[in-house]
Amino acid sequence: MEERRRKRELDGMVRTLGRDWSADFCHNDYLGLACDPDLRKRLELAVAGGLGAGSTGSRLLSGGHPVFRELEEEFARAAGTPAALFFASASEANRAAVTTLVSRHDVVVLDELAHASLWDGALHSGARRLRFSHNDPEDLRRALREAPASKVRLVLVESIYSMDGDAAPLADLLRVCEEEDALLLVDEAHGAGLYGENRTGLSEGLPRSGALVATTHGCGKALGSAGGVLCTSGAVVTEIVNTCREFIFTTAPSPLAAWASLEGLRTARREAWRPEALFSLSRRCEAGLREAGFALPVRPVPTAIFPLLCGGLEAAETLRQDLSNAGYGLRVIRPPTVAPGTERLRLTLCATLAPERLEGLLAFLRARS
Repeated sequence: MEERRRKRELDGMVRTLGRDWSADFCHNDYLGLACDPDLRKRLELAVAGGLGAGSTGSRLLSGGHPVFRELEEEFARAAGTPAALFFASASEANRAAVTTLVSRHDVVVLDELAHASLWDGALHSGARRLRFSHNDPEDLRRALREAPASKVRLVLVESIYSMDGDAAPLADLLRVCEEEDALLLVDEAHGAGLYGENRTGLSEGLPRSGALVATTHGCGKALGSAGGVLCTSGAVVTEIVNTCREFIFTTAPSPLAAWASLEGLRTARREAWRPEALFSLSRRCEAGLREAGFALPVRPVPTAIFPLLCGGLEAAETLRQDLSNAGYGLRVIRPPTVAPGTERLRLTLCATLAPERLEGLLAFLRARS
């Protein structure tokens, strides 16, 4: 362990815990709900009415709080699926879904930039793992044709990618899955609360064909709470409840998190100004960053995430320090989260961010370029 620690230090790869939870360009509270005063007052009333902090046990024992079922039923209706299941995190929902849908006899095909929890689920399932080029439907077709047709073939993608902030061509990917007899799982961690009439994510607009087998929805980002919801068929939920170790052998999440997630989803639908304000800031930020010389991925929809690629780790650290000195707190994203040479600062936006604050950051970046 000591040798690994020294190597990390020499390579500049030492991570530290973040300390400034309120940094306005360095969080995933995209709609400004985590500390929203009105939502907090409603939470106080719910606690006063008897809502507890702990679930007291697993869902199979004492932890079956009614608020879990309410959240699951509402999320399933909103996402257009027969059933849903609430987990302590979206990563846990991803791992449980993948290990339930495939086994060592099957094949998983992942976008090369898919989230670590999707790769972990594929690894733990024992299935053969293949990858395809990021957001490339035709390369997905190639990968599927390399996989045995007699096996279950599960494709894993995100709707919005957490490091580049770009959107997947979900309709094209789903069409390839339908044509090649494969299943598709979409991770909506960075889409839930922002997109779709019911605010469950970009996958909401997809046809509910048999190929779209599941979607996962993070509650700890735009919804301002914690946890994750798997939306899928009743058969998959039943299989998880009966066989999935990640679900069976763990205490159920906090009822407070489930309540806040449900209220976050309802608020995102009711207060349309929040995603609209976020997308307005996103369009302005994209234009300003391009003016400052940053190369950004193609962005078919506005998102809250912007990668500030600087030309390597040393340049990223220099930019981080310069921004910190100017009053803008961002963090460097290092390997293995991103590939060596693509170290970056990850800039994120919030619906409640003051426009003049964004203009100040953009002006600083333009002056520095």
